[in-house]
Amino acid sequence: MKSLPECLFIILSCLFLHSVPVHAEINQEIEQLQLEWAQIKYILDKKDHETALEKLAAKAAIIRENQTDNADAYLWEGIILSTYAGAIGTLRALDAVNESRSALEKSLELDLNASNGAANTYLGTLYFLVPEWPIAFGDMDLAKEYLDRAIKLDPDDIDVNYFYGEFLRKKKRYQQAEVWYKNAIKAPARSGREIADAGRRQEAENRIQEIIAELN
Repeated sequence: MKSLPECLFIILSCLFLHSVPVHAEINQEIEQLQLEWAQIKYILDKKDHETALEKLAAKAAIIRENQTDNADAYLWEGIILSTYAGAIGTLRALDAVNESRSALEKSLELDLNASNGAANTYLGTLYFLVPEWPIAFGDMDLAKEYLDRAIKLDPDDIDVNYFYGEFLRKKKRYQQAEVWYKNAIKAPARSGREIADAGRRQEAENRIQEIIAELN
């Protein structure tokens, strides 16, 4: 027969385990978002990107509305919105950029470690890609802060290595950027993300060739 302290410990443990909400889950709906995003970004003709990403962003918003405690739902809404903003490429993109930042911040608020902290990668990227105040919220110091967090959480991730390279390239630190691009190319494959991995590696290869040309 268990002692009273042991019984209390078991009861409290059960209560704790069942009271903690699950804040991150890559479920089938989000996996489908990942796949469709990769197909648009890396396979679809660029002239069709804006329309396709606008539709995908609307789909992501519905999924997020139905999974309000799922950090990965906010993460992928943020990623899709940031890609959509890039496809627009004008001041019209500012609304999408701001919405992307809000979604990514909400993802981190729900779960700092969702998808190994990937929201840090994309927030950092937003901060170095968008214009600074008064046009937008660009901030190179904040960009580095978020990217540093991302690389600590998942040092072998293909995306954070690629975007750290992009960050350094923007600062014209080309040789250092090349190291990060090479890390991205060597990054481990991700199950179910074959299209995204192949596309990201090709982007890294292209950047290396651009750096070689720039230095020569």
